[in-house]
Amino acid sequence: MEKRLQKIISVFLMLILLPMFAQDVSQERMVRFALWASLEAFPGVETVEKNAFALPVRKIKEVTPLILSGMVYGWNFVYVPYDKARGVPEYFEFTPVHELSESELKTVNYAKPWIKDSILNCWVEYRRSDAQVHVYKGWASVLHPRIKGEGYAQLSDGFEGIQAACSEALKLAVRNYERKWIKSKPKEISGTVFMSEPPKIGVDAGRYKVTLDFFMETAKIVEYKTF
Repeated sequence: MEKRLQKIISVFLMLILLPMFAQDVSQERMVRFALWASLEAFPGVETVEKNAFALPVRKIKEVTPLILSGMVYGWNFVYVPYDKARGVPEYFEFTPVHELSESELKTVNYAKPWIKDSILNCWVEYRRSDAQVHVYKGWASVLHPRIKGEGYAQLSDGFEGIQAACSEALKLAVRNYERKWIKSKPKEISGTVFMSEPPKIGVDAGRYKVTLDFFMETAKIVEYKTF
């Protein structure tokens, strides 16, 4: 009975997530990464009701544009390092280079959903256009620095938590690069990053843990002229 229920749940999830099982999963042509959402808001899932999965499905689809934008078009960032002596607070902001259009988002596939430990998981798949493949090859072929960072946020914050964890991961990646290669602390550094690997989104000590890898292109470094 339990196996039959699990099978019914899997079929149901396939229908509401509209999966297409892609054969090409190379990151050059096919963007592919895993996302998940908790089912704990619906304890003891015993019946196959659409509303029992509506929230986790919506949460997965809410996160997708943020991650995809970093993998398909990249993110711009502005970073002002903290400077105690000058009384300058730390500031960091990132924004997508381009927002994905509605037509692009409609081509996203949510594939092979599965449930484990009250967590709904699935693969997010997006086929790059020829122009987007060209962008990817441009980043991968040029000798851009590779940076990496980890960010954390509260699980209770939902989408905003993942966004905050992504922001922290990118900020730390940029900061570590700045400390290693820039001799004097800059007033401001800005640039663009492009995800070089699929993101890793997990849980650590009751918090979101997001690990991100990027190619980085520095646009501008503003130095302090005087102390």
